[in-house]
Amino acid sequence: MKNETNELIQFKKEQIDLIKQQIAPEATDDELKLFLYQAQRTGLDPLTRQIYCIHRNVKTIEYNKDVWKKKMSIQTSIDGFRVIAERSGQYAGQDEPIYTEENNKLISCKITVYKFRGDVRYPASVGVAYFSEYAQTDKNNEPVAMWKKMPHIMLAKVAEALALRKAFPQDLSGLYTSDEMADAPVKDVSPTNNFFKEPEEQMKNLSNIANEELKASAEEQKLKKLKDALSKMQSIQEIDDYLAKKFQGKSRRELLSLMSEENAKKAMEMIDFTRKDLWIDQEENEIEVGTEIEGGIND
Repeated sequence: MKNETNELIQFKKEQIDLIKQQIAPEATDDELKLFLYQAQRTGLDPLTRQIYCIHRNVKTIEYNKDVWKKKMSIQTSIDGFRVIAERSGQYAGQDEPIYTEENNKLISCKITVYKFRGDVRYPASVGVAYFSEYAQTDKNNEPVAMWKKMPHIMLAKVAEALALRKAFPQDLSGLYTSDEMADAPVKDVSPTNNFFKEPEEQMKNLSNIANEELKASAEEQKLKKLKDALSKMQSIQEIDDYLAKKFQGKSRRELLSLMSEENAKKAMEMIDFTRKDLWIDQEENEIEVGTEIEGGIND
């Protein structure tokens, strides 16, 4: 199975059989095909739980009677959405969550996601999530679990997922995060044996490693683009104008904080080295011009 940034995941027969048995045990053949297609399209790995399917009981009406049927939904985490957005090369970050509250009660959260069009950073979409629509509650309509403990963080993740899906519909359409679907009734579809239960920590580590590898690849692409752009700069002012236009008021430290510490350091070193190199060239040119002027006066 491959998981390259620009290459679709390819599943072998034994891997498909394993996914059918462990990840999607209740999926029909058509549902399994849809699930595998989404995994390939998004570049997320089912075997490390980057993407998974959940079967929920959905009420339908047949012959004027309520009938409960199982329906598959394909889900990932908000980190999966972020990985997909980063890998596109167009993702330009997002604003801090904006919350609306009334009488000390959380009402909604709004997040704006940005993209790059060439060198221009622009607001691509806005996601607004309402607490009453997404919070997981008990029979008394009181928040439970993480929605009770960290309501702002949970609602912000939903708003971010809504905004990212609007900004990257080709990559994220038909895909939902677990936070968006948390309030839906769900039947337990845990693996039937110990494939993911033992050792559980090792599987979590594999998933984390896979996510970090994808993020690192996206960051390397950003560093390469920055290096190419800086190599074409002819003056310090041109660098400053480029950064100001690209990041529209955000400090480079704020934007570089989205990268790993190592790659952020590399990016800052690139910028500082180019500025210093251009400053030295400028000083040498001024000295040469001054020497020529002085020689002309002496003549």
